[in-house]
Amino acid sequence: MKTAPPSIPILLCTCALVTLTALPSWAKPKMEVAITAGKEVVETVKGEKTRKSVSAHSAQSGDTLTFTVKYKNTGNEAATNAVINNPIAAGMSYIDNSVTGANADISFSIDGGKNFKKASFLTYEVKLPTGTTEKHTARPEEYTHIRWTIKSVPAGGSGELSYKVKVK
Repeated sequence: MKTAPPSIPILLCTCALVTLTALPSWAKPKMEVAITAGKEVVETVKGEKTRKSVSAHSAQSGDTLTFTVKYKNTGNEAATNAVINNPIAAGMSYIDNSVTGANADISFSIDGGKNFKKASFLTYEVKLPTGTTEKHTARPEEYTHIRWTIKSVPAGGSGELSYKVKVK
């Protein structure tokens, strides 16, 4: 008898920080952020295979998950340079070029969210046995966090960000 591989529970974690410039004390943006995970499944209906996205509460090694981050400014003033940081969970690898975010600058971290840079500038040094160091560009599977800096979210405005990971 064949047993199914163990599934991994999906832990959703996100953090939002709003940075503002000189606003009266009564005018305040208020950012609300929600994150969901989905995965694509294949169903066979009347002999035809169809693909559809379903909510992912657990995942197995090899699954591709799409994380969707929805944000909304429920305040009475525009949020300027709103920052949303999202960790990439342990046991998952970011899929290159899968991040989306209209009107947002996107950067990544490889050091647990301490420093963020655009992917092409994300480098680290490796000390070789000879004592010299080599500079390496980080690979997508080394990313630990994604950061979106959204230029402006008007009062009542909302948007959606996303990225994909592969379960290790």
